[in-house]
Order: sequence, then structure tokens, then C-alpha cells
Amino acid sequence: MEKEFSLLNFLERVTILEEKFFFFITNAKKIYKHNLEEFNNLKESLINNILSELIPITDTLEMFSKNFTSNQNNEIEILVLIFKLIKKFFLKFNIKQISKIGILFNPEIHEAIGIYPTESNKKGIIKSILQTGYTKNGILIRPALVVIYN
Repeated sequence: MEKEFSLLNFLERVTILEEKFFFFITNAKKIYKHNLEEFNNLKESLINNILSELIPITDTLEMFSKNFTSNQNNEIEILVLIFKLIKKFFLKFNIKQISKIGILFNPEIHEAIGIYPTESNKKGIIKSILQTGYTKNGILIRPALVVIYN
């Protein structure tokens, strides 16, 4: 009788421990999921902060590379290397430039800051990009500043 009672006691304790174990596992999964979401939010925030610093640097490098002289070859090589590293960062985090000319103006990604008169059927077409725009994962970070035909 005592053995049966002990066995019954043991089985009850196992059942209680099993319930506590499943409770622990469920809570651990919730904590993990919450921490993972928190980590992903922090990562996204850090990428956005870095991006907000990199975009003006990229703009400056692009302007400089358009205006260099032939006696600045060493400096240009260094700047081209830096520019390639920034482009690699953009590619890794799905950051795309908005810089095409000759396409139809799209107010969702372009900001018209100039109009160029035309008699042809180019109305609404982008003539030039004054400042490159950027998207990240399809979300607009900065619109491209453009001049359009009108």
C-alpha cells in the first residue's frame, strides 16, 4: 500500500513538473520572440542612423567624382574605393538609389524643384536629377530632387 501511495505521489509530482516545464518552455519562447523582435528593431534603427550619415557622404563623393581633374589620380582611387564600400553597404541592406533620367515623373519618389520648357511630347519626363533619392526595402528614405520637362 505504501508503495502504491509513493508511486501515486511520484506520478502526481511528475505531472506537476511536466506542467511547470511546459509553462517554462512557453514563457521562454515568448521571451525569445520578444527579445528577437527587440533586437531586430534595434538593428533596423542602427541601420537607419548609419544610413542618414552615409547618404550625405555619398552625395559629396558623387559630386566630387564628377568634378575631379586628371592630376588627382591617387585621391580619386581612394574615393572610388570608399564609394564602392558604401555601395556594397547599400546592396547588403537593400538600399536603392533613385537616379534615372528620361522616365516619367512619379510624385511618390520624386520631388520636382525645376521645370524645363519643351514643345515636344516629353512633358512630365525627368530631364535631370539634382540630388539622388533613396529607398530602403521599397520604403522611401529621401525623394530624388528633379527637373522635369513641361
